[in-house]
Amino acid sequence: MTQTKRPGYRTAEPLPVQRTGVDRAVDVGFALLLLVCGLRYFSRHELAGEGLVVLLLAIGTGASYATAVLGRSGTGPRQTVGLLLATGFWLPLTIIAPSFGWCAFALFVAVHRVLRGRAAQGFSAAIVVAVSVGLLIMSKGQDPGLVLGPFFGGLVLASAYAALDRALSEQRRLNRELLETREQLARSEREAGALAERGRVASELHDTVVQRTASALLLLETDELRPEGSSASVGEARETLRAALVETRQLLHGLADPRETAASLTTALSAQAESAGAGFEVVGDERAVPEAVAHALQRIVQESLLNATKHAAARTVRVTLTYFADEVGVDVSDDGGGFDADGEGDGFGLRAMAWRAESLGGTLVIESGRGQGTVVAAVLPAPHEGARA
Repeated sequence: MTQTKRPGYRTAEPLPVQRTGVDRAVDVGFALLLLVCGLRYFSRHELAGEGLVVLLLAIGTGASYATAVLGRSGTGPRQTVGLLLATGFWLPLTIIAPSFGWCAFALFVAVHRVLRGRAAQGFSAAIVVAVSVGLLIMSKGQDPGLVLGPFFGGLVLASAYAALDRALSEQRRLNRELLETREQLARSEREAGALAERGRVASELHDTVVQRTASALLLLETDELRPEGSSASVGEARETLRAALVETRQLLHGLADPRETAASLTTALSAQAESAGAGFEVVGDERAVPEAVAHALQRIVQESLLNATKHAAARTVRVTLTYFADEVGVDVSDDGGGFDADGEGDGFGLRAMAWRAESLGGTLVIESGRGQGTVVAAVLPAPHEGARA
């Protein structure tokens, strides 16, 4: 027995652009601002009552921020949750103690690191409003400039970040389109190269093999015109050359238009079986398959039919073409003399069939025994996505 083993792309959404150097500067700046604001506050207030609440909120803000930024960098869930918790602790903190409003600059940048779109705009608005409310309470409503300055400054900063996010989103979109275009161009170049090589090989075959085969066939047919006629050997050689010429021209046609080969697999195998006097059956829903698969199956069937009719002296031969979900296979069975597959299955024809199946990631199984007939079964991958109609 001879047996071989059987072997949109989806583009992921890219992560936000990492600004590592800026991130670290913002993180250090936030820590320093939080420390300075705390020292300033507690230099003027006692650590009791409201001061204790401020201390707890400041510790919660700092601990949440540190949990988010320490360790592995990135924009994962830990960083997002940590920065949002830090913002949640800081909002009431800056209203109670407006001194902590200076932390808004670093916190604003940090929040935009992990949020985009409306969520980022919402948290930005909350930060601006918290600073404005804290300053309004601190000034007791008597210094509108102290309130309006940070408020409009925050709006300008939020608008700038919104424009930056839009620019980064557009850049990511253009990068995706560029990658997709490059992949399409590379695929088109490969297909064009393959078609050019097919044309070159077809031209070479036509100018050499086909022409010389046709010339040899013409000489043999001329020999038949002699009064004494041709010998049986010459007649057999003539028929062999005629069949070879037909097959070579079919091969050239397949090289010039591979889609025709793929689409007519059922027709081609049916014609092969009919010419050899074998039965033919199709199982499953017919579909176009890759031309390389169609060509390999035709050659496997051709070699199997030749072995069955000429070497095995089979009386009954049957070819079955089966379309599986993601594969296509052929079975050629006969009731001939058979052979010892373990000891005699190393001829060139059998090796060529095995190589054709293996080179395309498929399997070839040959089951035979003396006086038990032979079954040749080949299965090749042919998924629907890979089919070319």
